[in-house]
Amino acid sequence: IIKNKIKMINITIAGDLGSGKSTVANHLINNINYRIESAGLIFRRLAEQHGMSAKEFNQFIESNPKYDNMVDDTIKEMGEKEENIIFDSRLAWYFVPKSFKIYMYVDVDTATERIFNDKGRVSESYSDMATAKKEIIERRESEVLRYKTFYNIDINNYSNYDFIIDTSHATKDEVNDAVLSNFKAFEKGEAYDRILLSPKNLIIENDVENADSDDIEIEKRDGKFYVVKGIAKVRAALQEGKNLVAVKKMVE
Repeated sequence: IIKNKIKMINITIAGDLGSGKSTVANHLINNINYRIESAGLIFRRLAEQHGMSAKEFNQFIESNPKYDNMVDDTIKEMGEKEENIIFDSRLAWYFVPKSFKIYMYVDVDTATERIFNDKGRVSESYSDMATAKKEIIERRESEVLRYKTFYNIDINNYSNYDFIIDTSHATKDEVNDAVLSNFKAFEKGEAYDRILLSPKNLIIENDVENADSDDIEIEKRDGKFYVVKGIAKVRAALQEGKNLVAVKKMVE
């Protein structure tokens, strides 16, 4: 549990493919007086302003390097000048530092199943689950490398974010309620749970020292979560069928 010391006016949502970012964004705007802005929406608006289709504008940007950062610059400017916006964009947390920065995690197998079975994702249709999983992993690796190359930032580093939630096994209502309640606590300057993970995704190693603890501490290695402290608490959560547990500390 941590306390917020700085008043923020915007929200940024980043996370893994298939983690439910749009679902959470829509839940938030139905419960707080905010509006959604996404990189896609901004891109289409800029295209309209230039009298072009999205495809034409994309080609225009590719042939005019000085416009490369137009969407990023627009997000940054909006973050500085406007309030009560939810930015649904992978890098908005970087361009809008004065925001409640949410990161939504989902394990790759769950993500693959969700994306493969989501017929609404016209641009992301795959012939089989194995192909879907392979391409999801490759796309993520490409994004990590690209952002590291262009911006020198690591999107996998959870210290970049104010609130991390694992949506792999939690219900939509559990995720929505957790995000909203923790944001409200953050907004009021009250203590809140910064990291909520699925106990099913926490790996218990037999030779871990300091296994018994009231708080759960995790070491993140190669994208997986290893329990350092609080093994008994994790096992109890699993036994009780809990989908989310609060993590006190994470070492990366």
